[in-house]
Amino acid sequence: MVRTLAVSLSQPQQVAVQKFRAVMYGDHPHGRVFPSEETVKGFTLEQVRRFYGETYGAARARLYVVGQFDQAGVEAAIRKAYAGWVRGTEPKPVAPKPTSARAVHVVDRPGAPQSTLIIGVPTVDPSHADFIPLRVMDALLGGSFSSRITRNIREDKGYTYSPFSELSVRYRDAYWAQNADVTTTVTGPSIKEILSEVERLRTEPPSKEELTGIQNYLAGTYVLQNSSRAGIAGQLHYMDLHGLPSTYAATFVKRVYAVTPQEVSEMAKKHLQLDRAMIVIVGDRKIIDEQVKEFGPIVGGS
Repeated sequence: MVRTLAVSLSQPQQVAVQKFRAVMYGDHPHGRVFPSEETVKGFTLEQVRRFYGETYGAARARLYVVGQFDQAGVEAAIRKAYAGWVRGTEPKPVAPKPTSARAVHVVDRPGAPQSTLIIGVPTVDPSHADFIPLRVMDALLGGSFSSRITRNIREDKGYTYSPFSELSVRYRDAYWAQNADVTTTVTGPSIKEILSEVERLRTEPPSKEELTGIQNYLAGTYVLQNSSRAGIAGQLHYMDLHGLPSTYAATFVKRVYAVTPQEVSEMAKKHLQLDRAMIVIVGDRKIIDEQVKEFGPIVGGS
């Protein structure tokens, strides 16, 4: 674990995620992506056994079965196999209270040829009525290879190779983030272009043609992802975790195609509030500081 931790913390993308989560979630578990080396070395066998006993019980478990089978026979076999499993304690999730304020958080990496960027804000989770329209908006803005931000800073300007945006979700929690590794000398211009694309979508609905292409992409990938038994089990788990209705999977594609250009713009306006956008950069501070000072107060440097 110590070796894996050291390898992870040598990668700028992992360092950026660690910083982003720490600022957004503070001391909540979501804000602690990696343990310290001291924490890992301090674990005892008794602590591990106690944690296992308190956590790995039937009360917290879900079992999904996908395929062609006799339902009564499979259920009977499952009940027999797990009859002796101790129930254990009920889960007690502690909802996070993410915060986000406009600032530039810098982790200095002297001599780095690239700056790793994460720009994001807290948003709604999958249980919210806006989440599917928000997924459409994300795919159009930065979450697909044909997205606006990808075309802008990858295809048109060559600032980066593989930028992507995401809706990162957990139980009753989510955030939107744009990620990119950009050449150090264009750190500021890259941030400017990302923010300008967000603002453009907030003020101008996309064309119907552009939206249809994104809807086809989302519908197609959704069908492909759920064309295997493992994919269906994963979808059941997702629905279960977020408390989604049993009709969710069957209606997802229809709901994606129901999103309008105006609704995409409204989602950006409602959920991507640039005055709250948090900017995290892992890079060479002596080169990037002057480039990024226009985007908010600069915090950190180590």
